[in-house]
Amino acid sequence: MSVRTFDVAAVISALPPSNGNDTRIECMDYAAGHIFLGTIDGLIHRYAVHVSVSLTGRRQYHPRLVASKRIASKKAIVRVEMIDAMNRVLYLCDGVLGMLDGATVEIVPGGGAKVKGVLAFSLNDRIDPENPFISFEVCVVRKRQIAVFGVSESQLTLLTEIALPETPLEIVYSEPFVCFASSSEYQVINVKETSHEIHHLFPYPDLPVIASLTDSNEHEFLLSGPGGLGMFVSAQTLVAPRPPINWAELRVIRMHYSAPYILVFSREDIWVFSSINQQPKQSLQLLGCRSVCGALFEAGAHATPLMAADSKVWALENVPWQEQVDGLLEEKRVNEALQIARSYSDEDTLPHFRGILQRAALVQLHRQELRPAKELLLESECSPSFVLAFCPDLLPSADILTTSPFFIPIFNPHDPAAMNERNAFLIAYLEEYRRSSTDFTEEMNWILLKLFSLSEQNEGSILPFIKSFRNILPYEETVHLLSERRYLVALAFFQVRMGHLEKALTLMKDLVDNPPADLPAREVGVVTVSTIVDVLKSVEQEKLLLQTLPWLLKKDQSAGLQVLKHMSSNGNSSDVRTLLEGFPNVHRQYLEFLIFDKEIQKEQLYQELAVSYLTNLSELPSCRPDAIFNAFEMRTNLQTVLRSPLCTFGADIEASIEQLQLHEEKVILLAKRGEHLAALDLLASRLKDRAGAVQYCVQYGKRDKLLKRQLFEHLLAIYFNPREQNEESVRAALELLNDEEADFDPAKVQATFVFLLKGIFY
Repeated sequence: MSVRTFDVAAVISALPPSNGNDTRIECMDYAAGHIFLGTIDGLIHRYAVHVSVSLTGRRQYHPRLVASKRIASKKAIVRVEMIDAMNRVLYLCDGVLGMLDGATVEIVPGGGAKVKGVLAFSLNDRIDPENPFISFEVCVVRKRQIAVFGVSESQLTLLTEIALPETPLEIVYSEPFVCFASSSEYQVINVKETSHEIHHLFPYPDLPVIASLTDSNEHEFLLSGPGGLGMFVSAQTLVAPRPPINWAELRVIRMHYSAPYILVFSREDIWVFSSINQQPKQSLQLLGCRSVCGALFEAGAHATPLMAADSKVWALENVPWQEQVDGLLEEKRVNEALQIARSYSDEDTLPHFRGILQRAALVQLHRQELRPAKELLLESECSPSFVLAFCPDLLPSADILTTSPFFIPIFNPHDPAAMNERNAFLIAYLEEYRRSSTDFTEEMNWILLKLFSLSEQNEGSILPFIKSFRNILPYEETVHLLSERRYLVALAFFQVRMGHLEKALTLMKDLVDNPPADLPAREVGVVTVSTIVDVLKSVEQEKLLLQTLPWLLKKDQSAGLQVLKHMSSNGNSSDVRTLLEGFPNVHRQYLEFLIFDKEIQKEQLYQELAVSYLTNLSELPSCRPDAIFNAFEMRTNLQTVLRSPLCTFGADIEASIEQLQLHEEKVILLAKRGEHLAALDLLASRLKDRAGAVQYCVQYGKRDKLLKRQLFEHLLAIYFNPREQNEESVRAALELLNDEEADFDPAKVQATFVFLLKGIFY
């Protein structure tokens, strides 16, 4: 019991004499700066207590007797309870439960403010004084009965009466539960239930003593039990929510709960036990305790236990909580230290509280209690450097992080299992810390990356971590780490992130061509040709693109074409054309993209595409079905190109058209030269395209009526040519003569008919 929890200070040193004789305190209560004392000879005193603080920081108490009231002569005041919200005092004297005005200590007039035949009473300890809708209730003991009364400013109103086999000897009311002692055992009853079922607990020694843990959500009581044990009981579950206190041979006469401590009074001394681990903390020599209560001297502070003995009142002042916590942490009693710190700390002491959390986390780290240590570190909001200083094997350099002033080796580097646990703890801690913090440095990111690389279970986190632009990393250290640990895919993506695209592409090409045998399993197959295409699409330097394209085109021509289309080139680059000389199909598709999609108007591009089409057509095997389709598609595109004003015909194009006997294309060539009659001869005689021939006449004659008539007359002459005349040509001629678009000189048509008739009959 090396940790001191309470100091004793005098509050009231003596009572005024009663009828010239010394008197003695029998009971006591405190409310709103006033102490109410009931004496053995029937007096109730009201003291106003002013509290000051000395230069040493200790409280000083200045009591002043304000009022006294004699209730009875030579009859003890057994119990006194103050209801501050109503300014009323309940007292028990000579079997009568009465009510006084708290200000004047005078009896409240009217008969409704008294209950007779009362042996004991307990005010509900669950009242929230700040709730305006509360109702005050008091549970009283009468012969073989308990009863609950509602309390108002002027009367006590009976609410419930419950008959019992025996008269209770001790009682505590924690609404809706009443815990009481019969002649042999403790019992619990719910006074709000209609069944009023009595639950039997266990026997007690010579004297029953009951205390209520008022901050418990389970309506928890502490009972002086058999075998020198203080037994905790939940009235809701009827089980023990925590282990018992072992006070051995201590003869307990009174108990008081002052979170997180339990004060146990005997006739000779006071023992302080922890409600957290039920261990003794301190003992104080103080004789003859008659009554104990809690006093809230400061708003928002914890209640100070007051103890009355004979004619004096003492305050059991908490030793400053910081001192208690320091002592507990030195003894490695983390849970107790934390509960005290949480109970007493506030916004003003927040920095100190965070320091306590860090020290407690350090104790747990030494014990290898990693999960609770992580929670404390996060709660303390301390920098990860506090913990990382204990892991020199993870630090990128000696001067990046500050060494902890509490440095003691924590993690055994020679124990692989311990190191794995440490790494898992640090990963969880650092990831959670960076989610809620803005001061996560690039060095800490690097350490987290290294932890991923040391853990097989977290290898899958490396690549997403590297790709995230949120995670800033030191360049040299990261390259070295990823190279050393053979995370080459992650290294390639890191180079992409850092803008070193040439290094990244070199790495990626090597990974595709010759994947290393020692590549981590999670990185196998991650980098493919499509990955490199995605990277190249982000490259703005044409030189780097041209360096990579030959490799890419050899791997996958369609992938190379994707990259070419993504380039901002307008087709002027001779380097691109030179590069594509060995890839005619890609070259053709690239030219189609420039002309048809990007609509670049350049004569050279049209010339190159026309030559490309003709070259491809010359190489197609005419017997294959797909060749027929491809030839049709290419010829359609070729005709579109040839019709463009930007496409001029060189000797090579004309020769190819002649050689391949591409009559439709030759028609376009003749039309652009103005050789319309020759073009019509091809359409009508060779291609037998009557509709095309008519359309040709209309298209090229729409701006020149003379030319239009000339073209139609020439077309009619072709159909009436005696050397080639047949039934089909005659039908074509007749259709042409009846065509609304056709334009003829009637005299010439008549002359043509005369000429034809002479040829027939002569």
